[in-house]
Amino acid sequence: MRLLLFGRSDQRPKAWTLERWGRRCDLRRDLGDGLVLRWTTAKDTMDVAELNSLVFRWNKDEPNHGLANVVRRCMRGDHPSMGTEDVVVVEDTRKEGNRIVACAFYLQEEWEYDGIVVPVARPDIVATEPGYRNRGLIRAALEVMHERAEREGRPVQGITGIPYFYRQFGYEYAIDERGHVAIGLGLLPDKPADEEPYRLRQARTEDVPAIAACYRQQQAGYLVSRRLPDSFWQYYIDAEHEMDPVWNDERLRVVEGVGGDFRGFAFTPYRRSGDTFTVSMIGLVPGTNLEHAAPALLRELKRLAEQTPVKRSPTPSDAPDKPLQKLVLELGRNHPLYETLEPGWLPHREAPSAWYVRVPDLPGFLRLVAPALERRLLNSRFTGHSGELKLDFYRGGLRMCFEDGFLKNVEDCRFGADDKSAKGGFPPLTFLRLVFGYSSLSELRAAYPDIWVDGEAEALLKTLFPKRASRLVD
Repeated sequence: MRLLLFGRSDQRPKAWTLERWGRRCDLRRDLGDGLVLRWTTAKDTMDVAELNSLVFRWNKDEPNHGLANVVRRCMRGDHPSMGTEDVVVVEDTRKEGNRIVACAFYLQEEWEYDGIVVPVARPDIVATEPGYRNRGLIRAALEVMHERAEREGRPVQGITGIPYFYRQFGYEYAIDERGHVAIGLGLLPDKPADEEPYRLRQARTEDVPAIAACYRQQQAGYLVSRRLPDSFWQYYIDAEHEMDPVWNDERLRVVEGVGGDFRGFAFTPYRRSGDTFTVSMIGLVPGTNLEHAAPALLRELKRLAEQTPVKRSPTPSDAPDKPLQKLVLELGRNHPLYETLEPGWLPHREAPSAWYVRVPDLPGFLRLVAPALERRLLNSRFTGHSGELKLDFYRGGLRMCFEDGFLKNVEDCRFGADDKSAKGGFPPLTFLRLVFGYSSLSELRAAYPDIWVDGEAEALLKTLFPKRASRLVD
């Protein structure tokens, strides 16, 4: 694993002191008016859970107990991506009762960019009590997270959430999020369960190696994917043995053949949403005949959906007595199963949304993924390419230097009024959409009139940064 450390230690803000980084961060920052920003301890778990249950309540009289369960389980110490002390909170020291008025979770993950491991920091479960909003509390929390990510050598941060909001903090929509195909369950042909060539069963600990290998094989074709440790799979296996199962946890299911042989896995919801049953992940072992497997697997999912209780929600669409109608395969932009769906089942495809991505040191990130860029050159007409590529980002720029097909140097640069050396121009952050394969160069130029590329640089950029599907498990 190649880790890059960005920035200088003497750039640390003077308003707070940091003793050490890692699973435990000793931090106390005075925000004024009795507000203190810090990292959590185990003693804060119930207060953080209560804050989220009220901020994301079903209605004015009903807290979101399900989300409170999620928070408690995330903070108890066995989560694969975070620990008890990995939540930034703002505490009102003058407040009676629960003093925690804002929070943001800090998840530590590893993604792969075209086969190259990238350490990632991921903010999640961001909440502020209504009376404390518009006071910059989340901005302060994210600043602390970004500083920690920098010092831990995590050059990328990613988050999903409120439209536009995270653009304020240097994030840009740049990686596929979700994407699905919906099928009317009434259109699936019936077949007795005992005649099916495949069945679903609850996953067990001994299944973890096979599930992990199947997942890795399934993700291999994506530009950006998430690396999942064995503890991730074990976490969801253990979740089904909880006395109070988490409201929105997913269930891990194994796909078996008639003889009990492992054929794949699926992530299915613990509660379905109204008339819809959403499957977030399906992986099948190499060599599976999808034309044969798809109808049987869909019927098995339908049977499981019919046995799954409805999630409680204040919306009429999630009424408990609403009949099951749709199966949603939320498997990304492309998935082999999509191509096996019969036209008569009237599948409806929905394009992916996007993850927000933040890359504070773009040259550093490009140096990290240089082997992938060099492979793309090697497999193109730019084999052995030497030369310089300068791009104007209007508030800065980028200079990439190639020698004999290798990326020898990447650095920030600026262009004066009379400097005509740039071979292309991109408004701030839009270049990330190209780097992460979310948009092609042609799509970007059509969407942004202020993107331009010199003719001789166009082919090189298209070779370095082709559009490709990504799949991040969240």
